Amino acid sequence: VVFVNMTADWCVTCKANERTVLGRDGFRASLDAAGAVYMKGDWTDVDPAITAFLESHGAVGVPLYVVYPREGEPVVLPTVLTQDLVAEALAKAAGE
Repeated sequence: VVFVNMTADWCVTCKANERTVLGRDGFRASLDAAGAVYMKGDWTDVDPAITAFLESHGAVGVPLYVVYPREGEPVVLPTVLTQDLVAEALAKAAGE
């Protein structure tokens, strides 16, 4: 299971999600429970590779959160996160 966080320094929503969900112990516990890897991409300088990744998931900008399950298709999460939403997505991706 992989949790991808595409963010940028100037992204207010990204910073809010990092403060309320991604930077908290509950998020780390959810990653651990799912055996998930956390990957973060920084689009601050509009990297062409990240732009291509965003476009491949139908996003026009950041934030973009994608959970890749052990089996099946990746799941794009909403722009505004909650701990419960993330925990549920990771548990489902892990087949729990």
